[in-house]
Amino acid sequence: MTHNTGTPPRRYNFFILGLWLPPGRGPGDPVNWRIVLEDPHTAERSSFTSLTELDAFLADWMAERARRESDQPQPQG
Repeated sequence: MTHNTGTPPRRYNFFILGLWLPPGRGPGDPVNWRIVLEDPHTAERSSFTSLTELDAFLADWMAERARRESDQPQPQG
């Protein structure tokens, strides 16, 4: 029996997304959602105060993963 000692790179990822309105918002106050994104594999959490920040984070995250993927040696068939 052989065991693979290396962990292959994950081909997919999941995040847990949390959204909430902070307490104390009065009538007529702007709606400022709070956003947190957690990687359940690493428990790393990132917080955002706008969709623009979340979008920029995800765009950077995906670009970095694509770069890592392209740097991986491709299996020979």
